[in-house]
Amino acid sequence: MTASLKKLLIPVAVIVVFALVLFAASAGLAGTAEAKEAELIDTLMGYMLPGGGEYEAEEYTGSDANIQGVWRGAQGVVVDTTIAGFNNPIRTLVGVTNDGVVYSVCVLENHNTYGLGGAASGDWDFLVSLTGSEGELSTADIDAVTGATITSSAIMSAVNSAAKFVAASNAPAEGGALTGTADGFAGPITVEVTMDGDDITAVTVVSNSVTPSVAGAALEQIPAAIAEADSADVDIVAGATYTSNGIINAVKNALESAGSAGGSGGLTGTADGFAGPITVEVTMDGDTITGVTVTSNSETPAIAGAALEQIPAAIVAANSADVDIVAGATFTSNGIINAVKDAIGA
Repeated sequence: MTASLKKLLIPVAVIVVFALVLFAASAGLAGTAEAKEAELIDTLMGYMLPGGGEYEAEEYTGSDANIQGVWRGAQGVVVDTTIAGFNNPIRTLVGVTNDGVVYSVCVLENHNTYGLGGAASGDWDFLVSLTGSEGELSTADIDAVTGATITSSAIMSAVNSAAKFVAASNAPAEGGALTGTADGFAGPITVEVTMDGDDITAVTVVSNSVTPSVAGAALEQIPAAIAEADSADVDIVAGATYTSNGIINAVKNALESAGSAGGSGGLTGTADGFAGPITVEVTMDGDTITGVTVTSNSETPAIAGAALEQIPAAIVAANSADVDIVAGATFTSNGIINAVKDAIGA
């Protein structure tokens, strides 16, 4: 077993232990398990994302029937899902970081018959194979647990639902709104940042747990200062250091989730070309792609020159990264296209 896999197994192993404890309790002591569920989930939260931290429950208003609940913290989101297994529903918690990567998977409840689905709850290799994805897993990407193919696919679907929800919640909404979360003094602070192209036009604190008498000035002054400076690099409010930094870091997280650092410049993305990484800068006007510039690459000009010139122009013309590749420069074309998708979160 590699060192990196061992490091990855440590949090998953702990989570699996907790999951199996709940599974045993709910199978034989349903009342007790229900009474202690909140306490157990609170404990699990410390392992679901890097660094643990505090979480704030968030109402889920989307259309994915698999998602039952959402907790948002400074490092990402924990999504509570329930999905049909072989003969019983399966409940999971999935931790997804702010950049959309699945960090942990915890099977909370799985009453499927052992050998016909139950085994998937404690198969470390299977659970580890689900981490590191960004919501695009298919049955070709994982090794289903022997005798538990349907349950394995169900857990995979739950992971995909969670990752896609986080990606969508972090993506620019209609009108250019971005969402970000960071720790304040008393808990997570979530902000909504409205953009006009690369300009920050407004910052709104949509949820927080701070004391108004202590942090009220920061809640009012920091968003206004960021919008005025068109940058998250502003001075903190005296007497409200934690809250000021919480708002500032939440704005930075929102901008980074869209690939932007704020201020001047467009969105940046990188993907593999033929000879190495290709990095692009994408300029947006609301939801419209107004410019694509390849800022660095290692391609051979004689081979890839046409793609480096034509693909960016085609993406702007189509207002989409889904364009035709240039004949004779497939790798370079796909590299540019995928870098643009990386930049805009497509």
